[in-house]
Amino acid sequence: MAIIIQSRWDEAPEWRDEVWRHTQFEAYTAARLKSRVTGRTYRLVDQNGEVIEVVRYQGVRRLRP
Repeated sequence: MAIIIQSRWDEAPEWRDEVWRHTQFEAYTAARLKSRVTGRTYRLVDQNGEVIEVVRYQGVRRLRP
């Protein structure tokens, strides 16, 4: 099953296709890394157009000593 990775800026209404991956795990890790680098929101979409997951990097959480 192919998973399409789509992206958009937070204020933009439209999503654009970026790349696809063979598995949901590969797509998730690629989208998470892209979100961390670019600051964009990504989503994973299956071949039927159903949204599987939205990926948004929120920054690093630090534990207090």
